[in-house]
Amino acid sequence: MSDHSNAQLARSAWRAVSSGDVEALERMLAPDVVWHATARAPWQGDHAGPRAVSDFLARIGELMQVFDARLDDVLASADRVAMVFHVHAKVAARAIEIDYLLLARVKGGRAAEIWTLPLDPSALAAFFGHR
Repeated sequence: MSDHSNAQLARSAWRAVSSGDVEALERMLAPDVVWHATARAPWQGDHAGPRAVSDFLARIGELMQVFDARLDDVLASADRVAMVFHVHAKVAARAIEIDYLLLARVKGGRAAEIWTLPLDPSALAAFFGHR
């Protein structure tokens, strides 16, 4: 059985991010894409447009001394795709292991709106020194 087209989009985007292929990633994003980063972290907020999204993802990598992510699950429907991934990150003497949910609304074969949610928001806030 082959993957749903939205699952294929998610896996292709994951490969682009993992390999640093900014141009490939930006082609998979709608021109008016908005990424809602919901975690209490230095990059929290909305990032609008493909360039802003790729810059936002680059900033995450720049902030971390170690940032390893593993894609665990992809769930797709006609209008959405969800990805569950696990992150291991380090900054200075602090380290965290955390799972994230990424939910994307897909329109015209591209990600049009994206939400990322840590599954343990309190742990992530503590990691960044937020109370």
